[in-house]
Amino acid sequence: MERTSFNDGWAIRPSTSPFLEILGQAETPKPVTLPHDALLGRPRSAENQPGALTGYYGDGVVEYVKTITVPHQWQNRRVELQFDGVYRGAMVFVNDALVGQRPYGYIPFSVRIDDHLVEGANEIRVECRSHSDARWYTGLGIYRDVWMLLGEQVHIARNGVRTRTLSADSEVAVVAIDTTLESDDRVLRTALVTTEIVDASGQVVAVDTATFAVRPRDTSTLRQRFTIASPQLWSAETPHLHTCRTTVKIGEEVVEVHEERLGIRALEWDARRGLRINGSPVKLRGGCVHHDNGVIGAATIARAEERRVELLKAAGYNAIRSAHNPISEALLDACDRLGLMVMDEFTDGWTSTTAGFGYGHDLADWWRRDLPEMLARDYNHPSVIMYSIGNEVADTGNDWGATLGRDMVDLVKSIDDSRPITNGVNPMMTSLHDLKAEMGREGGVNSLMRDLGDLLGNVVTSDMATDRLEDAMSQLDIAGYNYASARYELDIKRHSQRLLLGTEGTPNKLHEIWPLVEQFPQIIGDFAWTAWEYIGEAGLGADKPASEPFFGNYPWRLSMTGDIGITGQRRTISYWREIVWGLRTTPHLAVHRPEVSRADLQPSLYTWSDSTESWTWPGFENQVMTVEVYSDALEVELLLNGQTVGRAPAGRDNRWMATFEVPYERGELTAVAIRGGARAETDSLRTAQPDSGLSLVTDRDVIRADDTDLAYVDITIADSDNIVHVLRDDVVTVRVEGSGTLQGLGSAAPASEDDYTSATTRLYLGRALAVVRPTGPGQIRVIAESSSGLRAETALRAE
Repeated sequence: MERTSFNDGWAIRPSTSPFLEILGQAETPKPVTLPHDALLGRPRSAENQPGALTGYYGDGVVEYVKTITVPHQWQNRRVELQFDGVYRGAMVFVNDALVGQRPYGYIPFSVRIDDHLVEGANEIRVECRSHSDARWYTGLGIYRDVWMLLGEQVHIARNGVRTRTLSADSEVAVVAIDTTLESDDRVLRTALVTTEIVDASGQVVAVDTATFAVRPRDTSTLRQRFTIASPQLWSAETPHLHTCRTTVKIGEEVVEVHEERLGIRALEWDARRGLRINGSPVKLRGGCVHHDNGVIGAATIARAEERRVELLKAAGYNAIRSAHNPISEALLDACDRLGLMVMDEFTDGWTSTTAGFGYGHDLADWWRRDLPEMLARDYNHPSVIMYSIGNEVADTGNDWGATLGRDMVDLVKSIDDSRPITNGVNPMMTSLHDLKAEMGREGGVNSLMRDLGDLLGNVVTSDMATDRLEDAMSQLDIAGYNYASARYELDIKRHSQRLLLGTEGTPNKLHEIWPLVEQFPQIIGDFAWTAWEYIGEAGLGADKPASEPFFGNYPWRLSMTGDIGITGQRRTISYWREIVWGLRTTPHLAVHRPEVSRADLQPSLYTWSDSTESWTWPGFENQVMTVEVYSDALEVELLLNGQTVGRAPAGRDNRWMATFEVPYERGELTAVAIRGGARAETDSLRTAQPDSGLSLVTDRDVIRADDTDLAYVDITIADSDNIVHVLRDDVVTVRVEGSGTLQGLGSAAPASEDDYTSATTRLYLGRALAVVRPTGPGQIRVIAESSSGLRAETALRAE
C-alpha cells in the first residue's frame, strides 16, 4: 500500500466528554506536529506518583484530533492508519465511531478506517493515557510516527514483503522473498509480480517475475528465491544495504510499487563458535537503551534516533538492547544504515507487573497479538540479530510462568526461526518469593537495596537460584543474565551446549566480565546498564547519603547511569569502557569534581566516579584533586605543567586505571602511557582562559525541511580555544527565529527543576543543549543569552 506521513495537522487537549462540550467547558485543542510527548511539559512535583520511578512526572489523559478531507477517488480503496506507538491505552475513533484500540504503549498497530469514512470532512480522534504504569519515564501521547496507508483493491499487505537470507558468503548469497497480496475485490484477480534486488549503486543484481492469482477477499503469498553473485554483505562494520523493489500489475496497470530495505547477512550461533555473522565471530559490546530522547522527552523523531546511533557507534558500541520494549522503526532504520546490532525486546515483566497499572494487566489477553506485530515489523531489519521475550520476569521463578515463556518461544519460532531467542533473567527476581523474608530484616527495603551487590553475589550462584532457573533457561537459544556473571563458569560446566549473554551488566564491573567474554566462546557479549542516560529511576546511579532512599528525592529526574548523557556528551566511564574492550590505546584523563566530593556518600551498585574531563577549577587552588587515568598501558605517568607528578600502574591488572592525588593549580595536566619503558600516547587537559564567551555549535548546517529532522545546538561557556568552564551554571534563554521552532532545551543536570519545554535552562558543567525542529524550508536563526550578559547566535538552513 502507498504510505504517506500522517504527522501534520493534529491538535491536542485534555480528554473531555460530550457533556463538557455541550456546556462549553472543554478546552480548545492546541496544534501539534507528531511525534509528540504530552507529558514532558507538565509540572513535576514531589507529590506526583510513582515518584522517582518516572522522574517525578505525573500522569494524564489526552486526546488528539485531526480533520481530513476524503476525495471521491477513495471510494473503492482500502484506507488504514498505522500508529508506530501511542502511550498508552490507545482508542482510535473516526467520526465518533471506535475503530480500534491497543493497550500496550510500545507496539505498532494499524486500524482500517475506509468503512467509516465519508466523502468530504472526517474527524480522526485518538485518546490515550498514562497512569502509574511503568518504572521509568514513558511520556504520553502519539509519541511515534503515524502513517496513512492507501491500497487498491489488490495490494501488498501491510508488512507484506518478508526478506530472509538463507545462506551467504563472499561468493554467493541465497535470499528468500515472500510477498503477500491482499484482495478486497469480489472477483478473482491475476497479478504480475516483479521482484528486483537492487544494490546501493542502483544496479539490479537479481530479478524474477511471477504470475499470481489472488482469490476474492483473501490473501495469498508468493514465495521466491534469489541467488546473488559476489554479494555485498551486511555487518556492523560494513552495513551494506540493498533494496527489494516489488512491482504489482493487474492487466496493463501498475497498481503498486513497494520498496523494502534488504541486508544480506548470515547469522549462526552454537556453543563451540559462539555468535557468527557472515562466518566471522562476533562479541557483543552492548548497551541497554530506554526509549526517551532526553530534552525532547519520548517524542521519537527520526533524527534523534539516528544521532543516538551515531554517538553510540563512536563510543565503541556495536549492539544495543531495546530496554525493555519494542523500539521505534526509526531507530531500527538507523541501526540498519549505520551498523548497530539489536537485541529486540518485547516487554518488562509478564503477569507480575512492575507498576500498578502496567502492561501485566493486559498481557494475558494481548501478547498473542502484540508479539507477532513486533516480529512482523522487525523481520526485515538486518540489525535485529536476536529477540528477547522479557526482562526481569518474576514469573520465570515458577512452573506456570515457565510455561508462558515456552509459549512465547514457540510463537516466535513459528513466525521467525532465523534468529535466536533470549530473556533478560535476573536470578534474584526468579528467587523473589524466597527472598521476601529479607524485606523484614533490620533496615528495611532501603538497606536491602543498598546491599544489592552483595545480595546478588550470594543469590545468583545459590542452589535455590539454579533450581528455579532450569526450566526458564532450557527453552532459550541464549541464556540471558542480568547481573549474574558469577553464574557463567557454573553454567558452562553444567550445560556445555548453552550459550550465555550478559543482558544487563553492572557498569563498573566490565573489567571483571569482559575477560570471561573473551575467554569462552559460549559467552557472546555483555550489555551495559546503560549506554544512554534516561529519564526516570531517578538517582539510581548516584552516590547518596545512607539516610536517603535507593532512588533520589525530588528534584532528581535522571537515572545517572548512562555512558552518554542526555545532551550527547560522553561521560568518563565511556572512555574506560572503550579501553576495556580493547578499542582505545590513547589514555584518558578524568578529574573528580571537587565541589561534589563528600565522605558521607555511599556508592550505588551502578555508580561511576563523578568525574569529568576538566582542569578548570577556579576557587579550588591548592586543593588536592583525585585524577584518574584510564589506560591499557602497564604504567602511566602524570605531568602538571611539564613536571612529573608521579607514575602509577594501570592496565588489566589494575582495573585499566591509574589514580593520582594532585594539588590543583592552573595550567596543563598530561597523562602519558608508558610502553616498554618509553613514553607513548598522551592525553591533556588545559585550564580555560578568562576570555570566556557563550558558544553555539550546530551538528549540521543544513537539515531536511520535514517532520523527520532536527538540529542539535550545543551551548557552552568556553574560552577562545573552546575549553569549557565547567563551574559556570548561568541561566540561558534561547530564541528561535525563521523556519524552525524550539523542540527542547535542557542540560545533563540529573536533579534539575528546569522544564525541557521552556525557553530557559541552567547550564550544567558549563553546557546545555537546544533542539530545533524545522517548520518548513528557509533559514533558521538560534539566539542565546545568558544571565551574566553573554550572547551568541548561529544560523542553519532547512531545505
